[in-house]
Amino acid sequence: LRGMSNDSEAEKTEPVAEDAADEEPESGLQSGDVVKLAYTARTVDEGQLVDTTDEDVADEEGIDTDQQDWGPRTIVLGDGHIFPDVEEDIMGKAVGDEGSVTIAAADAFGEYDEEQVRTVSKDKIPEDDRYPGGHVDIDGEHGHVETIIGGRARVDFNHPLAGEDVEYDYEIVEEVTDREEKAAGILDLMLDMRLDVWFETE
Repeated sequence: LRGMSNDSEAEKTEPVAEDAADEEPESGLQSGDVVKLAYTARTVDEGQLVDTTDEDVADEEGIDTDQQDWGPRTIVLGDGHIFPDVEEDIMGKAVGDEGSVTIAAADAFGEYDEEQVRTVSKDKIPEDDRYPGGHVDIDGEHGHVETIIGGRARVDFNHPLAGEDVEYDYEIVEEVTDREEKAAGILDLMLDMRLDVWFETE
């Protein structure tokens, strides 16, 4: 009888232990967390700069660094502020961690589509943009001029980085937990401007 009693007690305690394990919170950063992220993204084949938070990198690439603020960007994980593959790589990591993710062309700026290269009347292109490389907006589509022959222009409506794999190197600089700093960072991200934010409390 004593042996049966012990077995019975063991059976009762096992499910409780399993339930306790199931309730343990996931470690590391998760969807909904707000972080400051430093990153540089380049095309895999030619190393063309796609985006960066590093002013020195931008300056080396000949970008006018006076036209914007530099430094880590505030993002909300899971809200699509960065490439999904990068978000997935960040999940479960901690502040100070670094990573490198290669994003396939289809998931970056799309595959190159020959059908998106079309011939249009040059009259649809503003006179100042009638040259190879000129950027144009035609019937709601953005493209760049490849050639102009006679009264016709060949325009490529693919994204300039279509067909390019992108390598994304990042560092998680900080997790933002302060309510006002979090709100300011999100507004800055959404509106692309610096705002002072505060909450009035009674």
